[in-house]
Amino acid sequence: MKRTIVNAVAVLLAVTALAGCASNYGNSSITDETKVASVQVGKSTTKDVEAILGKPSFVNTEEGGEQVWLYQNVNVKGTALIPFASLFGGTMKENNMSVRFNKKGVVKAVGNGEKVM
Repeated sequence: MKRTIVNAVAVLLAVTALAGCASNYGNSSITDETKVASVQVGKSTTKDVEAILGKPSFVNTEEGGEQVWLYQNVNVKGTALIPFASLFGGTMKENNMSVRFNKKGVVKAVGNGEKVM
């Protein structure tokens, strides 16, 4: 009986500790609205964007010479490690941002999105 109570308390403490933990992977700059808003179509260059957001996660150079820079940020809550915890709310949030540059290296378009799982 004592052993069952001790095990239950240990599990409860572990779940509580994990629930407060969160891990952040990737580039958190893309979650900063001020930084994202400072990337201006028709004005910002590749150097400007790198200074504002940092190095991209991935760069795609297209046939015509245009580049697309991709940024990603994933925030995982500690409850993601607990089976069935995701049934009670989002345990992961993913932000993505793409910046398209013309041949001269000036921002042509910006796109971003968010997904909560």
